[in-house]
Amino acid sequence: MIAWHNGAMRIAMVCHGNICRSPMAAAVARALVAEAGLTETVVVESFGTSREHAGEGIDPRAAAALARRGWSTTGHHARQLRAADVASTDLVLCADRANLRDVLRLGVTDADVRLLRSYDPDVGTDDEVPDPWFGSDADFDRALDLIERACQGLVGQLAAVCR
Repeated sequence: MIAWHNGAMRIAMVCHGNICRSPMAAAVARALVAEAGLTETVVVESFGTSREHAGEGIDPRAAAALARRGWSTTGHHARQLRAADVASTDLVLCADRANLRDVLRLGVTDADVRLLRSYDPDVGTDDEVPDPWFGSDADFDRALDLIERACQGLVGQLAAVCR
């Protein structure tokens, strides 16, 4: 069940470098939140567990995958997730188990931390969004397929809670 403290619900999308999967997830989730009329209630951000790409824009291949489907790609700058970010967030959604472990190592217990695909109604045993970094455009499109389904499930639950 989705719950939050006071005011707007804060959601953090997390991957390793914050240049591929998490910015794609944030872009999709923000658009779906707006479409559902929840922009006053839900804030979506994205972070990386690593600092290696801090300050960089979205990977051009991730931006191209988003653009092919009509999602916005503007204004992203990679940020590393810190304990203070987790402490001020209600829901942290990680692309894969490695990111989940890294978030949990920060030691903050106030946020609900889980895999992004836990909101995918069609998820099976493969519940991670694979990192497309070393792959082709098709790998970025496949990651976006998984992200879109999970974000649709997430926003569907948010809309039900906010009604």
